Amino acid sequence: MIKDINILKSLNILYAEDDLVIKESTTRILKMFFKEVFVANDGNEALEIYQNHKIDVIMLDYVMPNLDGYQTAKIIRELNKKIPIIIVSAYTDKEKLLNAIELNLIKYIEKPILHDDLVNVLNSVITSLKDNNLILTKLDENSYYSFVSKKVIKNDKEIVLTKNEVTFIELLLDKPNQLISKEVIENEVFKESVDENTLRNMVYRLRKKIDSDSIVTIKDLGYLLKI
Repeated sequence: MIKDINILKSLNILYAEDDLVIKESTTRILKMFFKEVFVANDGNEALEIYQNHKIDVIMLDYVMPNLDGYQTAKIIRELNKKIPIIIVSAYTDKEKLLNAIELNLIKYIEKPILHDDLVNVLNSVITSLKDNNLILTKLDENSYYSFVSKKVIKNDKEIVLTKNEVTFIELLLDKPNQLISKEVIENEVFKESVDENTLRNMVYRLRKKIDSDSIVTIKDLGYLLKI
C-alpha cells in the first residue's frame, strides 16, 4: 500500500524504456499514481524532456540505445543532486550495481517489475521527497504550497490554512490554469450546495491570507489557479 498517494498525484514522472511492450504496460500503471507521465525511448529523449518540463521523479531502464540509463542518470545527477532516480534492469550485473551506487539512487529494481517492488520504491520516493523538502508546488514568484505540511510557504514563512482552504487549493492545483466549476468546488469542499457568499467569502479570506493573485475568479462559473 502506498502511503500519502495524494503526494504522487501532484507529481510528474519521467519514464525511459526502449522495449515497447514493457513501456506501454508500465506507463499505464504509472498513470494510476502520478499526475503526468512523460515517456522517452532512450536517454537522449529523456534528457530533452527533463530540460523542457517540470519533472519530479525519474525512472530509467539501464539498457537503452544512444544513451543508457546509467549515463542518463549521471548527467541528470550532475544537474540535480536530490531528484529521486530509479534504475530498472533485467540484469543484476555486479558492475552495473556498483556503478549505480554512486548516483544516490532511490532503488535499483529488476524486470519484470513486480507490484510489491513498485509499491516499495514509490514509498521510498515519497520519503526521499519529504526528507529533501521537495514536495512544493509554486503558486507565484514568492509562494509555494506544501503537500506535506498542508501550508502555504511565502517568503520562507508558513501560512496555516483551514481544512476547507486546503481542499480548495489542492482542487485547483490538481488542474492548474483550468476552470473548476462552482458546483465541483461545493461538492468537494463543502460536501453540499452552499450559497454564493459562503464560497466567495472563503476565497476572499484565502486570497488575503496568502496575499497572492494566483486564484482567478471566472464570473458566474468558478475559479482557476493561474500558474
